[in-house]
Amino acid sequence: MTLSPVGERVAGPFMGPVARPRARVRGRFAVLRLIACGVVIAIMADSTATTLAIPVLSGDPIAASLPMTEVTWVSTVNFAAVAALLATAGRFADLLGRRTVLAFGLALYGLGAAAVIATTSWPLLLGGRLAQGVGAALMFPASLGLLLGELPANKRAGAVALWSASSGIGALTLQAGGGLLVSEYGWRGLFLPSAGLAAALLMLTPMLPRSRDMARRVPDVFGTVLLIGAITAVVLAVSRGGTWGWSSGRTLACAAVAGLLLAGAVATSWRHSAGAIDMGLWRRPGFLWAGGASLLYGAASFVVLTMGPLYLRTSGFDPVTIGLWLTPISIAMIVSSPLAMLAGRRIGLNGVIYAGALALGGGCALMLAHPYPTWWTMLAALLLGGGFGALSTGTFTVGTMAAHPTQYASAVGAINTARMLGGALGVAGASALVDQPVLDGPLPGFASVLVGCLVVALVLGTVALMRVAGRPRRRAVRMSRREVEAENIMLRRLLTELRASFVQVRDEAEEELARFGTRDLSAHRAVKN
Repeated sequence: MTLSPVGERVAGPFMGPVARPRARVRGRFAVLRLIACGVVIAIMADSTATTLAIPVLSGDPIAASLPMTEVTWVSTVNFAAVAALLATAGRFADLLGRRTVLAFGLALYGLGAAAVIATTSWPLLLGGRLAQGVGAALMFPASLGLLLGELPANKRAGAVALWSASSGIGALTLQAGGGLLVSEYGWRGLFLPSAGLAAALLMLTPMLPRSRDMARRVPDVFGTVLLIGAITAVVLAVSRGGTWGWSSGRTLACAAVAGLLLAGAVATSWRHSAGAIDMGLWRRPGFLWAGGASLLYGAASFVVLTMGPLYLRTSGFDPVTIGLWLTPISIAMIVSSPLAMLAGRRIGLNGVIYAGALALGGGCALMLAHPYPTWWTMLAALLLGGGFGALSTGTFTVGTMAAHPTQYASAVGAINTARMLGGALGVAGASALVDQPVLDGPLPGFASVLVGCLVVALVLGTVALMRVAGRPRRRAVRMSRREVEAENIMLRRLLTELRASFVQVRDEAEEELARFGTRDLSAHRAVKN
Protein backbone atom coordinates (compact mmCIF):
# COMPACT_ATOMS: atom_id res chain seq x y z
CA MET A 1 0.00 0.00 0.00
CA THR A 2 1.23 3.46 -0.84
CA LEU A 3 1.01 5.94 2.00
CA SER A 4 -0.45 9.32 1.17
CA PRO A 5 -0.06 12.55 3.13
CA VAL A 6 -2.31 12.87 6.14
CA GLY A 7 -4.28 15.69 4.61
CA GLU A 8 -5.50 13.46 1.78
CA ARG A 9 -7.27 11.20 4.26
CA VAL A 10 -9.76 13.83 5.43
CA ALA A 11 -13.06 12.62 4.02
CA GLY A 12 -15.56 14.93 5.58
CA PRO A 13 -16.17 17.91 7.85
CA PHE A 14 -15.83 15.91 11.06
CA MET A 15 -12.34 15.95 12.49
CA GLY A 16 -12.76 13.15 15.04
CA PRO A 17 -12.39 10.10 12.76
CA VAL A 18 -9.18 11.51 11.28
CA ALA A 19 -7.16 10.88 14.46
CA ARG A 20 -6.97 7.11 14.06
CA PRO A 21 -5.73 7.05 10.44
CA ARG A 22 -3.28 9.79 11.28
CA ALA A 23 -1.90 7.72 14.15
CA ARG A 24 -1.59 4.70 11.86
CA VAL A 25 0.31 6.79 9.31
CA ARG A 26 2.69 8.09 11.97
CA GLY A 27 3.22 4.54 13.22
CA ARG A 28 4.10 3.27 9.77
CA PHE A 29 6.42 6.19 9.18
CA ALA A 30 8.13 5.38 12.49
CA VAL A 31 8.59 1.75 11.45
CA LEU A 32 10.00 2.88 8.09
CA ARG A 33 12.55 5.11 9.80
CA LEU A 34 13.40 2.47 12.38
CA ILE A 35 14.10 -0.25 9.81
CA ALA A 36 16.04 2.02 7.43
CA CYS A 37 18.23 3.32 10.25
CA GLY A 38 18.60 -0.16 11.76
CA VAL A 39 19.90 -1.52 8.45
CA VAL A 40 22.63 1.14 8.30
CA ILE A 41 23.55 0.58 11.95
CA ALA A 42 23.91 -3.16 11.35
CA ILE A 43 26.05 -2.72 8.23
CA MET A 44 28.35 -0.11 9.80
CA ALA A 45 28.66 -2.17 12.99
CA ASP A 46 29.66 -5.17 10.88
CA SER A 47 32.22 -3.10 8.95
CA THR A 48 33.78 -1.84 12.17
CA ALA A 49 33.71 -5.34 13.66
CA THR A 50 35.65 -6.67 10.68
CA THR A 51 38.37 -4.04 11.14
CA LEU A 52 38.70 -4.92 14.83
CA ALA A 53 38.47 -8.69 14.28
CA ILE A 54 41.25 -9.17 11.71
CA PRO A 55 44.19 -8.63 14.15
CA VAL A 56 42.57 -10.96 16.72
CA LEU A 57 41.50 -13.52 14.10
CA SER A 58 45.09 -14.07 13.01
CA GLY A 59 45.71 -15.81 16.34
CA ASP A 60 42.66 -18.13 16.13
CA PRO A 61 43.30 -21.81 15.26
CA ILE A 62 41.20 -21.61 12.07
CA ALA A 63 43.49 -18.88 10.67
CA ALA A 64 46.73 -19.30 12.62
CA SER A 65 48.51 -21.00 9.72
CA LEU A 66 47.52 -18.31 7.20
CA PRO A 67 49.58 -15.23 6.37
CA MET A 68 48.02 -11.85 7.11
CA THR A 69 47.42 -11.23 3.40
CA GLU A 70 45.10 -14.27 3.36
CA VAL A 71 43.37 -13.33 6.63
CA THR A 72 42.32 -10.00 5.10
CA TRP A 73 40.10 -11.97 2.67
CA VAL A 74 37.57 -11.87 5.52
CA SER A 75 37.16 -8.21 4.66
CA THR A 76 37.85 -8.42 0.93
CA VAL A 77 35.18 -11.04 0.11
CA ASN A 78 32.54 -9.07 2.00
CA PHE A 79 33.54 -5.76 0.47
CA ALA A 80 33.62 -7.20 -3.04
CA ALA A 81 30.13 -8.70 -2.65
CA VAL A 82 28.65 -5.44 -1.38
CA ALA A 83 30.31 -3.28 -4.02
CA ALA A 84 29.47 -5.66 -6.86
CA LEU A 85 25.80 -6.07 -6.01
CA LEU A 86 24.74 -2.66 -4.68
CA ALA A 87 23.79 -1.08 -8.00
CA THR A 88 22.09 -4.26 -9.21
CA ALA A 89 20.26 -4.74 -5.92
CA GLY A 90 18.88 -1.21 -6.05
CA ARG A 91 17.68 -1.78 -9.61
CA PHE A 92 16.03 -5.08 -8.63
CA ALA A 93 14.35 -3.44 -5.64
CA ASP A 94 12.76 -0.80 -7.90
CA LEU A 95 11.64 -3.43 -10.42
CA LEU A 96 10.58 -6.34 -8.18
CA GLY A 97 9.51 -4.67 -4.93
CA ARG A 98 11.55 -2.98 -2.23
CA ARG A 99 10.00 -4.75 0.76
CA THR A 100 10.59 -8.19 -0.80
CA VAL A 101 14.23 -7.44 -1.58
CA LEU A 102 14.74 -5.96 1.90
CA ALA A 103 13.31 -9.02 3.66
CA PHE A 104 15.41 -11.41 1.58
CA GLY A 105 18.53 -9.36 2.26
CA LEU A 106 17.93 -9.27 6.01
CA ALA A 107 17.40 -13.04 6.11
CA LEU A 108 20.57 -13.74 4.12
CA TYR A 109 22.58 -11.25 6.17
CA GLY A 110 21.42 -12.79 9.45
CA LEU A 111 22.21 -16.34 8.29
CA GLY A 112 25.66 -15.21 7.18
CA ALA A 113 26.34 -13.58 10.55
CA ALA A 114 25.20 -16.73 12.37
CA ALA A 115 27.58 -18.80 10.21
CA VAL A 116 30.47 -16.44 11.04
CA ILE A 117 29.77 -16.69 14.77
CA ALA A 118 29.42 -20.49 14.79
CA THR A 119 32.13 -21.31 12.26
CA THR A 120 34.79 -23.91 12.93
CA SER A 121 36.56 -23.74 9.54
CA TRP A 122 38.08 -21.12 7.31
CA PRO A 123 35.92 -21.87 4.21
CA LEU A 124 32.73 -21.60 6.27
CA LEU A 125 33.93 -18.28 7.67
CA LEU A 126 34.51 -16.91 4.16
CA GLY A 127 31.12 -18.27 3.06
CA GLY A 128 29.41 -16.50 5.94
CA ARG A 129 31.16 -13.24 5.12
CA LEU A 130 30.12 -13.61 1.47
CA ALA A 131 26.49 -14.17 2.50
CA GLN A 132 26.65 -11.11 4.74
CA GLY A 133 27.96 -9.04 1.85
CA VAL A 134 25.21 -10.17 -0.51
CA GLY A 135 22.57 -9.55 2.16
CA ALA A 136 23.93 -6.10 2.95
CA ALA A 137 23.93 -5.19 -0.74
CA LEU A 138 20.26 -6.20 -1.02
CA MET A 139 18.93 -4.52 2.11
CA PHE A 140 20.92 -1.29 1.91
CA PRO A 141 19.31 0.37 -1.15
CA ALA A 142 15.93 -1.32 -0.60
CA SER A 143 15.57 0.15 2.90
CA LEU A 144 16.30 3.75 1.97
CA GLY A 145 14.39 3.45 -1.32
CA LEU A 146 11.35 2.24 0.60
CA LEU A 147 11.70 5.05 3.11
CA LEU A 148 11.98 7.77 0.47
CA GLY A 149 9.22 6.29 -1.66
CA GLU A 150 6.65 6.21 1.15
CA LEU A 151 7.42 9.40 3.05
CA PRO A 152 5.88 12.72 1.98
CA ALA A 153 8.18 14.93 -0.06
CA ASN A 154 8.68 17.43 2.77
CA LYS A 155 10.04 14.72 5.10
CA ARG A 156 12.49 12.99 2.76
CA ALA A 157 15.47 15.27 3.34
CA GLY A 158 15.19 14.86 7.11
CA ALA A 159 14.97 11.09 6.66
CA VAL A 160 18.24 11.10 4.70
CA ALA A 161 19.91 13.10 7.51
CA LEU A 162 18.69 10.63 10.13
CA TRP A 163 19.77 7.73 7.94
CA SER A 164 23.27 9.24 7.52
CA ALA A 165 23.59 9.83 11.25
CA SER A 166 22.77 6.16 11.87
CA SER A 167 26.01 5.11 10.19
CA GLY A 168 27.88 6.89 12.96
CA ILE A 169 25.77 5.11 15.58
CA GLY A 170 26.73 1.70 14.18
CA ALA A 171 30.42 2.52 14.12
CA LEU A 172 30.29 4.14 17.57
CA THR A 173 28.65 1.08 19.12
CA LEU A 174 31.45 -1.24 18.05
CA GLN A 175 34.22 1.27 18.68
CA ALA A 176 33.04 1.81 22.25
CA GLY A 177 32.09 -1.77 23.10
CA GLY A 178 34.22 -3.81 20.71
CA GLY A 179 37.04 -4.30 23.17
CA LEU A 180 34.64 -5.65 25.80
CA LEU A 181 33.05 -8.05 23.31
CA VAL A 182 36.46 -9.38 22.31
CA SER A 183 37.52 -9.87 25.93
CA GLU A 184 34.29 -11.74 26.78
CA TYR A 185 33.53 -13.76 23.64
CA GLY A 186 36.60 -13.48 21.41
CA TRP A 187 36.49 -12.14 17.87
CA ARG A 188 33.14 -13.90 17.25
CA GLY A 189 31.50 -11.61 19.78
CA LEU A 190 32.08 -8.63 17.48
CA PHE A 191 29.44 -9.99 15.07
CA LEU A 192 26.77 -10.61 17.71
CA PRO A 193 25.20 -7.09 17.60
CA SER A 194 24.67 -7.07 13.83
CA ALA A 195 23.26 -10.62 13.84
CA GLY A 196 20.74 -9.82 16.59
CA LEU A 197 19.73 -6.53 14.97
CA ALA A 198 19.16 -8.21 11.59
CA ALA A 199 16.86 -10.79 13.21
CA ALA A 200 14.86 -8.07 14.98
CA LEU A 201 14.48 -6.00 11.80
CA LEU A 202 13.37 -9.06 9.82
CA MET A 203 10.49 -9.57 12.24
CA LEU A 204 9.34 -5.99 11.61
CA THR A 205 9.30 -6.19 7.81
CA PRO A 206 5.67 -7.50 7.58
CA MET A 207 4.61 -4.11 9.00
CA LEU A 208 6.09 -2.28 6.02
CA PRO A 209 3.78 -1.14 3.19
CA ARG A 210 3.84 -2.47 -0.33
CA SER A 211 4.26 0.11 -3.08
CA ARG A 212 1.48 -0.08 -5.66
CA ASP A 213 2.78 2.57 -8.06
CA MET A 214 5.90 0.66 -9.08
CA ALA A 215 6.13 -0.74 -12.58
CA ARG A 216 7.20 -4.32 -11.88
CA ARG A 217 9.26 -5.66 -14.75
CA VAL A 218 11.65 -8.54 -15.31
CA PRO A 219 15.23 -7.19 -15.10
CA ASP A 220 17.87 -7.83 -17.71
CA VAL A 221 19.52 -10.92 -16.24
CA PHE A 222 22.35 -11.10 -18.76
CA GLY A 223 23.28 -7.44 -18.27
CA THR A 224 23.07 -7.92 -14.52
CA VAL A 225 25.59 -10.77 -14.64
CA LEU A 226 27.91 -8.63 -16.76
CA LEU A 227 27.65 -5.67 -14.36
CA ILE A 228 28.28 -7.81 -11.28
CA GLY A 229 31.29 -9.41 -12.92
CA ALA A 230 32.68 -6.03 -13.97
CA ILE A 231 32.45 -4.47 -10.51
CA THR A 232 33.82 -7.62 -8.86
CA ALA A 233 36.82 -7.57 -11.18
CA VAL A 234 37.44 -3.88 -10.43
CA VAL A 235 37.26 -4.43 -6.66
CA LEU A 236 39.60 -7.44 -6.83
CA ALA A 237 42.10 -5.58 -9.00
CA VAL A 238 42.11 -2.56 -6.69
CA SER A 239 41.99 -4.34 -3.32
CA ARG A 240 44.47 -7.12 -4.18
CA GLY A 241 46.69 -5.23 -6.61
CA GLY A 242 49.10 -4.26 -3.86
CA THR A 243 49.52 -7.91 -2.87
CA TRP A 244 49.63 -9.36 -6.39
CA GLY A 245 51.63 -6.48 -7.84
CA TRP A 246 50.11 -3.70 -9.92
CA SER A 247 51.76 -4.94 -13.10
CA SER A 248 51.17 -8.63 -12.41
CA GLY A 249 49.18 -10.83 -14.77
CA ARG A 250 46.29 -11.30 -12.32
CA THR A 251 45.85 -7.57 -11.72
CA LEU A 252 45.98 -6.70 -15.42
CA ALA A 253 43.64 -9.58 -16.27
CA CYS A 254 41.08 -8.34 -13.72
CA ALA A 255 41.30 -4.82 -15.14
CA ALA A 256 40.84 -6.05 -18.73
CA VAL A 257 37.91 -8.30 -17.79
CA ALA A 258 36.29 -5.42 -15.88
CA GLY A 259 36.49 -3.13 -18.93
CA LEU A 260 35.00 -5.71 -21.29
CA LEU A 261 32.18 -6.72 -18.95
CA LEU A 262 31.29 -3.12 -18.15
CA ALA A 263 31.11 -2.26 -21.86
CA GLY A 264 28.78 -5.22 -22.37
CA ALA A 265 26.57 -4.18 -19.44
CA VAL A 266 26.26 -0.63 -20.79
CA ALA A 267 25.46 -1.93 -24.30
CA THR A 268 22.68 -4.22 -23.06
CA SER A 269 21.27 -1.51 -20.78
CA TRP A 270 20.81 0.85 -23.76
CA ARG A 271 18.61 -1.72 -25.49
CA HIS A 272 16.71 -3.32 -22.59
CA SER A 273 13.73 -1.51 -21.06
CA ALA A 274 14.73 -2.80 -17.61
CA GLY A 275 18.50 -2.81 -18.08
CA ALA A 276 20.96 -3.58 -15.30
CA ILE A 277 22.09 0.06 -15.42
CA ASP A 278 19.34 2.67 -15.34
CA MET A 279 20.75 4.89 -18.08
CA GLY A 280 18.03 7.49 -17.60
CA LEU A 281 19.08 7.94 -13.98
CA TRP A 282 22.57 9.10 -14.92
CA ARG A 283 21.11 11.66 -17.34
CA ARG A 284 19.05 13.36 -14.65
CA PRO A 285 20.39 16.81 -13.60
CA GLY A 286 22.72 16.64 -10.62
CA PHE A 287 23.01 12.86 -10.41
CA LEU A 288 26.38 12.61 -12.16
CA TRP A 289 27.77 15.24 -9.77
CA ALA A 290 26.40 13.29 -6.80
CA GLY A 291 28.11 10.12 -8.05
CA GLY A 292 31.45 11.87 -8.52
CA ALA A 293 31.24 13.54 -5.11
CA SER A 294 30.41 10.19 -3.50
CA LEU A 295 33.43 8.63 -5.20
CA LEU A 296 35.73 11.26 -3.69
CA TYR A 297 34.01 11.10 -0.30
CA GLY A 298 34.44 7.33 -0.21
CA ALA A 299 38.10 7.64 -1.14
CA ALA A 300 38.75 9.86 1.89
CA SER A 301 36.42 8.22 4.45
CA PHE A 302 37.50 4.63 3.80
CA VAL A 303 41.15 5.64 4.04
CA VAL A 304 40.66 7.35 7.40
CA LEU A 305 38.56 4.53 8.86
CA THR A 306 40.99 1.86 7.60
CA MET A 307 44.30 3.57 8.29
CA GLY A 308 43.22 5.11 11.59
CA PRO A 309 43.42 1.85 13.59
CA LEU A 310 46.76 1.01 11.95
CA TYR A 311 48.11 4.45 12.84
CA LEU A 312 47.01 4.06 16.48
CA ARG A 313 48.33 0.49 16.66
CA THR A 314 51.70 1.73 15.43
CA SER A 315 51.65 4.19 18.34
CA GLY A 316 51.32 1.27 20.78
CA PHE A 317 47.61 1.40 21.73
CA ASP A 318 45.55 -1.72 22.57
CA PRO A 319 42.19 -2.46 20.82
CA VAL A 320 40.06 -0.91 23.57
CA THR A 321 42.04 2.33 23.53
CA ILE A 322 41.99 2.41 19.74
CA GLY A 323 38.21 2.24 19.82
CA LEU A 324 38.06 5.14 22.27
CA TRP A 325 40.36 7.27 20.10
CA LEU A 326 38.13 6.65 17.08
CA THR A 327 34.92 7.41 18.98
CA PRO A 328 34.98 11.21 18.30
CA ILE A 329 34.70 10.52 14.55
CA SER A 330 31.45 8.61 15.04
CA ILE A 331 30.04 11.13 17.52
CA ALA A 332 30.76 14.00 15.14
CA MET A 333 29.09 12.10 12.28
CA ILE A 334 25.96 11.54 14.36
CA VAL A 335 25.73 15.22 15.33
CA SER A 336 26.72 16.75 12.00
CA SER A 337 24.31 14.81 9.77
CA PRO A 338 21.08 16.49 10.97
CA LEU A 339 22.88 19.82 11.34
CA ALA A 340 24.03 19.52 7.73
CA MET A 341 20.43 19.10 6.57
CA LEU A 342 19.34 22.16 8.53
CA ALA A 343 22.21 24.14 7.05
CA GLY A 344 21.28 22.91 3.59
CA ARG A 345 18.00 24.82 3.78
CA ARG A 346 19.98 28.05 4.02
CA ILE A 347 23.15 27.49 2.01
CA GLY A 348 22.02 24.68 -0.30
CA LEU A 349 23.28 21.12 -0.60
CA ASN A 350 26.36 22.16 -2.57
CA GLY A 351 27.20 24.49 0.29
CA VAL A 352 26.90 21.54 2.68
CA ILE A 353 29.30 19.49 0.52
CA TYR A 354 31.74 22.41 0.47
CA ALA A 355 31.55 22.75 4.28
CA GLY A 356 32.14 18.99 4.64
CA ALA A 357 35.19 19.15 2.38
CA LEU A 358 36.49 22.12 4.38
CA ALA A 359 36.14 20.22 7.68
CA LEU A 360 37.79 17.15 6.14
CA GLY A 361 40.73 19.21 4.90
CA GLY A 362 41.03 20.94 8.28
CA GLY A 363 41.19 17.60 10.10
CA CYS A 364 43.89 16.29 7.76
CA ALA A 365 45.93 19.47 8.10
CA LEU A 366 45.70 19.33 11.89
CA MET A 367 46.92 15.73 11.95
CA LEU A 368 49.80 16.64 9.64
CA ALA A 369 50.82 19.38 12.06
CA HIS A 370 50.68 16.92 15.01
CA PRO A 371 51.88 13.53 13.70
CA TYR A 372 51.71 11.71 17.07
CA PRO A 373 48.45 11.16 19.06
CA THR A 374 47.71 14.13 21.31
CA TRP A 375 44.61 16.09 22.30
CA TRP A 376 44.95 17.86 18.95
CA THR A 377 44.32 14.47 17.36
CA MET A 378 40.97 14.36 19.17
CA LEU A 379 40.05 17.73 17.65
CA ALA A 380 41.16 16.48 14.25
CA ALA A 381 38.94 13.41 14.71
CA LEU A 382 35.97 15.66 15.46
CA LEU A 383 36.65 17.67 12.30
CA LEU A 384 36.97 14.50 10.23
CA GLY A 385 33.72 13.09 11.61
CA GLY A 386 31.92 16.37 11.03
CA GLY A 387 33.16 16.45 7.47
CA PHE A 388 32.08 12.86 6.86
CA GLY A 389 28.60 13.55 8.24
CA ALA A 390 28.14 16.62 6.03
CA LEU A 391 29.51 14.87 2.94
CA SER A 392 27.43 11.76 3.48
CA THR A 393 24.23 13.75 3.94
CA GLY A 394 24.98 16.15 1.10
CA THR A 395 25.98 13.60 -1.52
CA PHE A 396 23.18 11.16 -0.74
CA THR A 397 20.55 13.91 -0.70
CA VAL A 398 21.73 15.39 -4.00
CA GLY A 399 21.67 11.93 -5.59
CA THR A 400 18.32 10.75 -4.26
CA MET A 401 16.52 14.05 -4.79
CA ALA A 402 17.68 14.05 -8.42
CA ALA A 403 16.02 10.67 -8.99
CA HIS A 404 12.41 9.97 -9.87
CA PRO A 405 10.39 8.27 -7.07
CA THR A 406 10.45 5.02 -9.04
CA GLN A 407 14.27 5.19 -9.10
CA TYR A 408 15.02 5.77 -5.42
CA ALA A 409 16.52 2.36 -4.66
CA SER A 410 18.51 2.44 -7.92
CA ALA A 411 19.84 5.88 -6.97
CA VAL A 412 20.88 4.72 -3.50
CA GLY A 413 22.61 1.66 -4.95
CA ALA A 414 24.44 3.66 -7.61
CA ILE A 415 25.54 6.42 -5.23
CA ASN A 416 26.81 3.96 -2.66
CA THR A 417 28.53 1.86 -5.33
CA ALA A 418 30.44 4.98 -6.36
CA ARG A 419 31.34 5.56 -2.72
CA MET A 420 32.62 2.01 -2.25
CA LEU A 421 34.60 2.05 -5.48
CA GLY A 422 36.14 5.31 -4.32
CA GLY A 423 36.94 3.63 -1.02
CA ALA A 424 38.62 0.71 -2.76
CA LEU A 425 40.71 3.08 -4.87
CA GLY A 426 41.55 5.19 -1.83
CA VAL A 427 42.62 2.25 0.35
CA ALA A 428 44.73 0.83 -2.48
CA GLY A 429 46.43 4.18 -2.99
CA ALA A 430 46.93 4.62 0.75
CA SER A 431 48.51 1.17 1.05
CA ALA A 432 50.93 2.05 -1.73
CA LEU A 433 51.80 5.36 -0.01
CA VAL A 434 52.43 3.64 3.32
CA ASP A 435 54.86 1.22 1.65
CA GLN A 436 56.48 3.89 -0.55
CA PRO A 437 55.95 7.30 1.09
CA VAL A 438 56.49 10.50 -0.84
CA LEU A 439 57.31 12.54 2.29
CA ASP A 440 60.06 12.42 4.87
CA GLY A 441 59.97 12.95 8.62
CA PRO A 442 58.03 11.18 11.39
CA LEU A 443 55.58 8.51 10.17
CA PRO A 444 56.17 9.38 6.50
CA GLY A 445 53.72 6.78 5.19
CA PHE A 446 50.74 8.07 7.19
CA ALA A 447 51.75 11.67 6.45
CA SER A 448 51.70 10.87 2.71
CA VAL A 449 48.22 9.34 3.11
CA LEU A 450 46.96 12.48 4.86
CA VAL A 451 48.32 14.64 2.04
CA GLY A 452 46.40 12.47 -0.41
CA CYS A 453 43.18 12.94 1.62
CA LEU A 454 43.88 16.68 1.71
CA VAL A 455 44.10 16.74 -2.09
CA VAL A 456 40.78 14.87 -2.36
CA ALA A 457 39.15 17.38 0.00
CA LEU A 458 40.57 20.25 -2.04
CA VAL A 459 39.17 18.89 -5.31
CA LEU A 460 35.79 18.14 -3.78
CA GLY A 461 35.53 21.53 -2.09
CA THR A 462 36.62 23.42 -5.22
CA VAL A 463 33.98 21.81 -7.43
CA ALA A 464 31.27 22.30 -4.80
CA LEU A 465 32.24 25.96 -4.40
CA MET A 466 32.09 26.48 -8.16
CA ARG A 467 28.58 25.04 -8.19
CA VAL A 468 27.59 27.25 -5.27
CA ALA A 469 28.93 30.33 -7.06
CA GLY A 470 27.29 29.46 -10.36
CA ARG A 471 23.85 28.52 -9.05
CA PRO A 472 22.44 31.94 -8.09
CA ARG A 473 23.01 33.30 -11.59
CA ARG A 474 21.35 30.32 -13.26
CA ARG A 475 18.52 30.41 -10.75
CA ALA A 476 17.96 34.12 -11.36
CA VAL A 477 17.75 33.52 -15.10
CA ARG A 478 15.34 30.66 -14.66
CA MET A 479 13.21 32.58 -12.20
CA SER A 480 13.00 35.64 -14.44
CA ARG A 481 11.81 33.51 -17.34
CA ARG A 482 9.30 31.79 -15.15
CA GLU A 483 8.05 35.10 -13.82
CA VAL A 484 7.63 36.51 -17.32
CA GLU A 485 5.75 33.41 -18.42
CA ALA A 486 3.57 33.48 -15.31
CA GLU A 487 2.79 37.17 -15.83
CA ASN A 488 1.83 36.52 -19.46
CA ILE A 489 -0.48 33.69 -18.45
CA MET A 490 -2.06 35.83 -15.74
CA LEU A 491 -2.46 38.78 -18.11
CA ARG A 492 -4.15 36.63 -20.73
CA ARG A 493 -6.46 35.22 -18.09
CA LEU A 494 -7.42 38.67 -16.83
CA LEU A 495 -8.04 39.95 -20.35
CA THR A 496 -10.17 36.90 -21.13
CA GLU A 497 -12.23 37.43 -17.98
CA LEU A 498 -12.53 41.15 -18.74
CA ARG A 499 -13.73 40.43 -22.28
CA ALA A 500 -16.28 37.94 -20.97
CA SER A 501 -17.53 40.56 -18.52
CA PHE A 502 -17.87 43.13 -21.29
CA VAL A 503 -19.78 40.65 -23.45
CA GLN A 504 -22.10 39.89 -20.57
CA VAL A 505 -22.72 43.61 -19.89
CA ARG A 506 -23.34 44.25 -23.59
CA ASP A 507 -25.86 41.41 -23.83
CA GLU A 508 -27.70 42.60 -20.74
CA ALA A 509 -27.76 46.18 -22.06
CA GLU A 510 -29.21 45.03 -25.37
CA GLU A 511 -31.87 43.07 -23.56
CA GLU A 512 -32.82 46.19 -21.63
CA LEU A 513 -32.91 48.22 -24.87
CA ALA A 514 -35.26 45.66 -26.37
CA ARG A 515 -37.65 46.20 -23.50
CA PHE A 516 -37.79 49.92 -24.42
CA GLY A 517 -38.87 49.33 -28.01
CA THR A 518 -35.85 48.07 -29.92
CA ARG A 519 -37.13 44.66 -31.00
CA ASP A 520 -34.58 43.69 -33.65
CA LEU A 521 -31.42 43.17 -31.63
CA SER A 522 -29.38 42.19 -34.67
CA ALA A 523 -30.32 45.44 -36.43
CA HIS A 524 -29.41 47.32 -33.30
CA ARG A 525 -26.02 45.64 -33.22
CA ALA A 526 -25.48 46.47 -36.89
CA VAL A 527 -26.35 50.13 -36.30
CA LYS A 528 -24.15 50.14 -33.24
CA ASN A 529 -21.24 48.68 -35.12
